[in-house]
Amino acid sequence: MIHTTRRPALLAVALLLASCGGGGDGAGGNDVGTGGGEQGATTLLPSCPVGALEQASGPVEVVVWTFLQAKTGETLRALADQYNAAQSKVRVRIENQGTNNDEVWRKYQAGIGARDLPAIAILDDTVTVAIADSGTVLPAQSCIDATGYDTSDFLRAGIDYYTIDGVLYPASLNLSGALLYYNRHHFRRANLDVNDTPATLAELRDTAQRIKDAGVVATPVVLNLGPPLIEMWLTGAGVPIVDNDNGRGDSITTRAAFDTDTTVELYTWIQDMVRDGLLRVVPNTPGQIDHYLAMAQQNASMTIETSTAATSIEAFLNGDLRVPGGTDYPDIDLQALDIGAAAVPGIREPGRLQMGGGAWYITNTTAPAVRAAAWDFITFVNSVPSQVRWNLEDGYLPFNVAATRDPALIEWWSTTTSGRWLALAYDELLNGVDPRFPGPLIGPHDEFRTAIRNSIDSVVFAGDAPADALRVAASATTTALERYQEEGF
Repeated sequence: MIHTTRRPALLAVALLLASCGGGGDGAGGNDVGTGGGEQGATTLLPSCPVGALEQASGPVEVVVWTFLQAKTGETLRALADQYNAAQSKVRVRIENQGTNNDEVWRKYQAGIGARDLPAIAILDDTVTVAIADSGTVLPAQSCIDATGYDTSDFLRAGIDYYTIDGVLYPASLNLSGALLYYNRHHFRRANLDVNDTPATLAELRDTAQRIKDAGVVATPVVLNLGPPLIEMWLTGAGVPIVDNDNGRGDSITTRAAFDTDTTVELYTWIQDMVRDGLLRVVPNTPGQIDHYLAMAQQNASMTIETSTAATSIEAFLNGDLRVPGGTDYPDIDLQALDIGAAAVPGIREPGRLQMGGGAWYITNTTAPAVRAAAWDFITFVNSVPSQVRWNLEDGYLPFNVAATRDPALIEWWSTTTSGRWLALAYDELLNGVDPRFPGPLIGPHDEFRTAIRNSIDSVVFAGDAPADALRVAASATTTALERYQEEGF
């Protein structure tokens, strides 16, 4: 029985439908999986038709839906081209369905009724429960059990984050962390040690105050302050977002749990930082780059951003006068920039994160041979050489930990600026994400994030009291959970 935010009957029907039409799959007849997660529940699994690829009469097409753009999109296509050139049984075709997860997810939802879905969908961590509840996914656990696929070298916290009732749903992950990016010149001008970065939000405030008092910049911190940052800080401090063991327990998830003294403290810190001229909050909108520009033009000293920005930032500092977003800014003085990166400051301690990034789902709406081909392509993506390439070319952190022992990656992480930053971010994933508390499982995750975004806006731009804003956000989240439980996916 599924015990997160879903209705058990709905899932049972979905799994039954998913298992139909899988004859001749060579799956070994094992339809029960116990998974690799902490929960250890036994859930009926559909079969994985791994043998169907060998029975295919011609090349099998695998369509991949994604929102990855720029360098990440280029690397994905390069991996697909490499895989296509190495064998003749499968042809992978990458299709962009938008510029962000929301656009791809809407396209996916629209295709569910007609079963008009790709072989693989790459989506972000906010749809974990909803896509499992949709009944359109072949769980990776099915293929792991059918093939004896060894996941012992894969990041434990990543597996646990995406495991529901002992079942791992996505077959691969694009992992990213978060880092504090800071202007080392500004630290020096404020007589601060460039190697002694703030470990907590209280220390971040103190550092910002010293930079401001030294007259270096008017507003030292700039943040694209969206829901992912709030989730990261709360998860890192051990604050659940929802009840039922953060959506991972044995009951039904019915209410918000983030309206706590710690969250009020966090929102008060944000509001006070803005009021005292220490923090500029830029609107949390798709494609937002104002915080990057503020750093590049030296109007701010510190920001927090994804670790995948590391390679772009290094390229920018090396003379490619473009910031993430692709716009040229030739008037920026590169000689005056000396950017460093450090572990992200936390509420109580540094480097405490929530698992995040993108997840690769194999759909069950295609023919058995296509599902088998999708699994074959994803095992290629999970291989050490592919995982190394992901990191070297676009900054995604390895899901397969064995990649960190590859000589090319070791050299990259030890000899280049962005490599050292990525090594730091990976250490945060290894040691800063608690596998027992990797982040919430929420069916209406998007509605929760909307409630959080509205609460931040009300505190920052309308001056509402943090406790009042959080009360409203918690109420909206609880209502969304109740509606999801009543209506299902």
